Amino acid sequence: MRILIKILIVLGIIAGVMLFTCPEEQNHVDKLTQEIVNSAQGEQNEDAGILEELGNVLAGSISEAVARVYVKSQLKVEDYKVLNVGKMYYDGEKRVVTIGAFNHVFCLVRAYDLMDEVDNRI
Repeated sequence: MRILIKILIVLGIIAGVMLFTCPEEQNHVDKLTQEIVNSAQGEQNEDAGILEELGNVLAGSISEAVARVYVKSQLKVEDYKVLNVGKMYYDGEKRVVTIGAFNHVFCLVRAYDLMDEVDNRI
């Protein structure tokens, strides 16, 4: 009986920590946007000239803004108090793409798959 009480106390502590460290919806948007932008940028050319680097920075800013707008419009975050789940249409059906717990957001899909979904909708 004492073991059961100890297990319940530990589970209660974990649930309490999860309750207070559940990330906000904006964290899900930031994580997915960053995944898409990182995948779009790919490898940077180390021998690039200053104009090429400036163009890459400008293109990166524009692509991040576009990705952020798309993710904000498509991502729906469902809050379960101890964790939250981000869902969006992916491969023709609504799927879980992020899970937020312990003040961290975990991305469950590959960024280039999300980019394919963006290309199909444009």
